[in-house]
Amino acid sequence: MKAETSPPPAGAGKPASRPQPRGGRDDGRSARPRGAWRVAGAIAAVLIAAALGYLGLTHYRSTRLAAEVRSLFAERRYNEARRPLERWLSDSPRSGEAQYYRGWLALVDQDPRQAVESVEQAQRLGFDRSALEVLVGIYQARAGRINIAEPILSAAFERDAEPRDLVARELARIYLATYRFTYAAPAIERYRELVPGDPQPYLWSNEINTRSGASPALLIRNYQAALERDPDLDKARLGLAEQLSKDRRFDEAEQEYRTYLKRNPRDVSALVGLGRNAFQSGDIAGATREYEAALAIDPDQREALKELAQLDLRFGRFDQARRRLEHLAQLDPFDHEISYSYAQALRLSGHAEKARTETERAARLRKEHEQIVQLRFNIVKDPNDVQSRYQVARWMFEHGHADEGLKWAREILRANPHHTEIHRVLAEYYAAHGDPGLANYHRSMASSGQDAR
Repeated sequence: MKAETSPPPAGAGKPASRPQPRGGRDDGRSARPRGAWRVAGAIAAVLIAAALGYLGLTHYRSTRLAAEVRSLFAERRYNEARRPLERWLSDSPRSGEAQYYRGWLALVDQDPRQAVESVEQAQRLGFDRSALEVLVGIYQARAGRINIAEPILSAAFERDAEPRDLVARELARIYLATYRFTYAAPAIERYRELVPGDPQPYLWSNEINTRSGASPALLIRNYQAALERDPDLDKARLGLAEQLSKDRRFDEAEQEYRTYLKRNPRDVSALVGLGRNAFQSGDIAGATREYEAALAIDPDQREALKELAQLDLRFGRFDQARRRLEHLAQLDPFDHEISYSYAQALRLSGHAEKARTETERAARLRKEHEQIVQLRFNIVKDPNDVQSRYQVARWMFEHGHADEGLKWAREILRANPHHTEIHRVLAEYYAAHGDPGLANYHRSMASSGQDAR
């Protein structure tokens, strides 16, 4: 008896069918979007990796450039630092430190506009404000705002803050301008050490040495050191010639004068110096020739007129001497030496009464001159002696040296903005010179009721 079997289910023996996609269609397209996403993902990963690699490379390059710039600036190799700084700024335009170095370089280049712009940008980017303040102090000093600049720079000098060379340079200039020579000397010496190739510290040292009565030998050494660093430095060349002549090294002095005059043939002061050098060496004809050459360029050159008048007196040409000295007395009515020589020429040429009057005038002018010399000595001894500064300033205005007077007045007002007496002097000066606005301002300040100190 056969076992009873059930019929096989429908479709038995056929391959199992794949699940049907929604919609009942299986057209083979469902696999392709997955593949496309895989490819897209791979591409994106490559791009991200490339971007990260680029950013990493840029960061590495910026880090390397920053280190290079820091090192070059620390060594004062500013020209070599320009290109890496430009590349650093290109890679990292929002780097406050890069903007700081850009401001520093702008100060080296004497470009105040760029310096201000870079400092402001670095501030916005959050860079160290104490470092930026030093740059501000430097460009404020150059703008003549000493009251703002000096406290910043003196603090930076004490803590050895960068840029050390520019801090020392500007501080030296401030102290020299205000007759604080004791303070100026350390600043000059630091600048000399930091920038050994710059001749300027040697000229600054001679400013101090000249006022302190140093020997020509010391001045000569400093001028020679300056010329070793810059052979075309005319100020040093002329100063060297003058000091060599004072040291009675006449042949060397003549050589330096002639070297200077090749570059500055119409400098009448150099021609007069060359004439004096010739006279002291015994060459009267050569001296006369140089003085007359100076007068051919400038008929009112006072020193040449003085020297020729003295030669006229020496050789008995009294009327000619009198005429020269009369002209000189009109050019500079407050020079006691001219007045004395004029009195001598008047007496020798037969004008006794006028000679007596002029002699009395010369004595009065000489006394005033001695007072000014004493006041200047007081200022050198005590740079904070504002009242001596005022006396010098007033004398300058009263004796036809307004440019010098204005310089002294600015220093007085820097120390004491409410100095009543100097405001009165300035009010009179500006009223006489057609500037009613400034005249009224200084009258207002003078009437503010504050005492001069």
